[in-house]
Amino acid sequence: MEDRMKSLVWLLAVGLSFQATFAEQPPAKLRTIVTTDGEADDRCSMIRFLLHANEWDIRGLIHSSSKHHWKGDASHPEKKWTDVAWLDRQLEHYATVYPNLKLHDPFFPTSEYLKQQVFVGNIAYEGDMEKPTPGSEHIAAVLLDADPSPVWLQVWGGANTIARALKSIAESCPERKADVTRKVKLFLIASQDPKAEEYILKNWPGLFIIRSTGAYLAIAYRWEQMMTAAEQKYFDKDWMAKNILQRHGPLCAAYEVRKDGAFRSEGDSPAFLHLIDVGLRNLEQPSYGGWGGRFDLDGNQWRSITDNGSLAQPIMRWATAFQNDWAARADWCVSSYREANHPPNIRLAHALDLVARPNERVKLSARPSSDPDQNQLTFKWWHFPEAGTSSTRVALERPDQVETSFTVPASAKSGDAIHIICEVTDNGAPPLTRYQRVIFKVSE
Repeated sequence: MEDRMKSLVWLLAVGLSFQATFAEQPPAKLRTIVTTDGEADDRCSMIRFLLHANEWDIRGLIHSSSKHHWKGDASHPEKKWTDVAWLDRQLEHYATVYPNLKLHDPFFPTSEYLKQQVFVGNIAYEGDMEKPTPGSEHIAAVLLDADPSPVWLQVWGGANTIARALKSIAESCPERKADVTRKVKLFLIASQDPKAEEYILKNWPGLFIIRSTGAYLAIAYRWEQMMTAAEQKYFDKDWMAKNILQRHGPLCAAYEVRKDGAFRSEGDSPAFLHLIDVGLRNLEQPSYGGWGGRFDLDGNQWRSITDNGSLAQPIMRWATAFQNDWAARADWCVSSYREANHPPNIRLAHALDLVARPNERVKLSARPSSDPDQNQLTFKWWHFPEAGTSSTRVALERPDQVETSFTVPASAKSGDAIHIICEVTDNGAPPLTRYQRVIFKVSE
C-alpha cells in the first residue's frame, strides 16, 4: 500500500510540475507497433522494450520475416527461424514482474493486454507479402481506425508485413490513403528485405520514414569496435550481471548475453529509444538527435548522420544514460518504490523556444526541476552545435550550475538556430538523467 501511495504521489507531483510550466496537460502517449523477425538481437531488444512499456500506447507486437530469418514454406526452406513462442515466453516473464513494475508507474500495460497485441504476420520467406495475414490485417486495422494520431511502425526485421498491410489498404479503400499517409511514422533498422524500396517508397511516396543506416551498429553485435573503454564498462559482463541478469526477476534473467556474459546485441533498440521522451525534443525534428540517433533528410526519408565524423556518436553520446535507465527499470522488477530510483523531473523557468540577437547576453535556469526520490541533482549545460545551424560554438558560463548564461556570437546570422541542452542527473543508484533542450532563433 505504501508503494502504491508513493506512485500516486509521484504522478501527482509530475502533473503539477508540468502544469506549472508551459503546457496544460501532458501529451498523449505515442501509439506504436513493433514488427520483429525473432533474431537474437530482436529478442534482446524486446526485453528492454517491455521494461519501457509504460512509455507508449502499444498497438501491436507482430512477427515478421527478414533476409536473415524466415519460417519457410513449400517453395522456401527455413532460414534460421526461431519459433514465435519466444515472445509468449517473454510475456509470461513480464506477467511475473508486472505487479512490481506498476508500483513504479501505473501506466505499465498488463500482460493480458500485451498478449492481445501479438499477431503472426508474413513470415514465410524474405519479402513475403503475397497474402494478408493476421499480423498485416491488424496493422491495417490500426492504421484505418478513427484515431488520427500518429502510429509509429517499428521495423526490427523486414518491412514486408507492413508493406502487405499498406497494400491491403490501397486495394480495399484507396480513398483512405491520404489519411493513412498522414498517420504513419515508419522507423526502419537498416534494410532487412527489399519491400520498403520495392513497394512502400514507390506506392506511398508521402510517408514519413526514418532509417537507421549504420548508427544502429553502435549497439549491435560488434559494439566493442564502436565504443570507447569508458563506454564499454556499461556493457561488459560485470555490469550486465550486477544490473540486469542477477536478482532482477525472470524477465531480465531471460536476456541472452554473449558466451562471456557481456551484452550481446540490440541493433533494433534505436527504433524505440528514439520514441522515449526524455526531454530532447527529437520527435519534433529527427535532426535534433536523441537516444535513438540523429538523422538528416535524404530525398524522401531521414537517414543516420555523423557527429564529429562518427556514425556511432549520435547514439553513444547518450549510452551511459540509457544503460543506467535500463538498470533502474530492472530494479523496478523486484524493488519497492522507496528502494529504487526514478528519473528527475527537469523543468525550466522559461520557454523552450527563445529569440535572441547577436551579442545579446541570455540567461537560462532549471530551478523548477525536482526529483521524485528527493535525490540531489547535478546540472550540465552544453551547446549542441551539430543539431543547430550556427557555425560558431557558444561558451556557457558556469555550465555546472542550476543557472547559466551565454552571449550570442556576434557572427550569428538571422535565422540561425542555437541548441542548448540542460542535462540533469540525480545521485540515486543508478544515477538517472533527463534533459531539456532550449532552441534560440537568432533575429537581427
